[in-house]
Amino acid sequence: MKEKIIEILKKGYICDNCLGRQFAQLLSGLDNEERGKVLRYFIAMSLDSGEDIDVDNSNFFGINFHNKKIKMSKPKRCYVCSDLFKELKKKVKLIIKELKKYEYKTFLIGCKLTPELYEREQELWNRLGIEWCESIKSSINRELGKEVEKITGREMNRKMPDITIEFDLNNDKVKLNVRSIYVLGKYQKLTRDMPQTKWKKKIFKTSVQEIIEKPLLKQTASKNTSFHGSGREDINVRCLGWRPFVIEIINPIKRKIDLKQVLREVNKSKKVKIKKLKIVDKNVVREIKFADYDKTYRAIVEFERSVLSLKKVDELKNTIISQKTPIRVLKRRSDKMRRRKVKDMKYKLLNKKKVEFEIRTQSGLYVKELISGDEGRTEPSISSLLDNKVKKIELDVIKIHDKS
Repeated sequence: MKEKIIEILKKGYICDNCLGRQFAQLLSGLDNEERGKVLRYFIAMSLDSGEDIDVDNSNFFGINFHNKKIKMSKPKRCYVCSDLFKELKKKVKLIIKELKKYEYKTFLIGCKLTPELYEREQELWNRLGIEWCESIKSSINRELGKEVEKITGREMNRKMPDITIEFDLNNDKVKLNVRSIYVLGKYQKLTRDMPQTKWKKKIFKTSVQEIIEKPLLKQTASKNTSFHGSGREDINVRCLGWRPFVIEIINPIKRKIDLKQVLREVNKSKKVKIKKLKIVDKNVVREIKFADYDKTYRAIVEFERSVLSLKKVDELKNTIISQKTPIRVLKRRSDKMRRRKVKDMKYKLLNKKKVEFEIRTQSGLYVKELISGDEGRTEPSISSLLDNKVKKIELDVIKIHDKS
């Protein structure tokens, strides 16, 4: 080990941090700067005891020798980091300036090395090996983190930080990645002709997403959200059952949310109602999007001709329906066959041509096409069983059978 220290000190001046970093896996309770100072004094004491050691004497500038007279020049910049560790406090000021814009409790920090830093470290490792080393990148990240903790009073968190900081040493640029806030809830859509999510083209006045996001954007000073529903109803379909959703607040400036206030503001709307709001982790988005919930629909169906009998419709109970992708969505979805089950079916004749159906289905079944037949792409269908074309469908989701 002593030979390795001497070899490092021979090439030129190296700072305590970079010297100590080459032996970071030896002893605990010391940081790299303290470790480097110990090693430097160890070699200095060996020199002072009379050993003949060939090193760059600028490494001992400021050390008082007792027995040996050594001519020492003032050290130049560290040949590995170019004195970067001395300048980190100045660089932290740039990070703090950006962080002041945000409300947060935890952070994680990382740096992007310059090619020169990387190459100088690799050259040293190629020459001496990496048996007890720590990378310069890890060391810089830790030192930056310690300094940010000291100044802000916030904690570093490697698992789920509120803000991830990337500091680019090539141009001293600070990039912040702010963790989204995820709010779980359930909604009802009480009106027709309104989409679940925002459209790029402003065709509709509003959407479920826009009504729910408004108080959240205000409280967090954010500009955007992403809406994740457990399925979606068509634009002209009401959802009178409670549909689970997660709304993701992107790049929030503030992180404190008064969910009771959000409930009050959204529920003033005559178009959307919400309940059971809760802050959750990102993984809940996947659970919501891939949840397999049965749904019960109410459909008021007007047929072209008088309905003489509805008994044949009973054949659909507990029947697997074969559906090709509906014509109305073919432009945006691949054409494939899916098979889903009708679990229950109730009906009531309202007049000669109008029937009210209550249908419970397996998740993923296209109910409009179950009724209309979709030009033969759905088999069997209510229309085909009754041998009567459908003129109009008024559809509502009346229950989503989630496990809660």
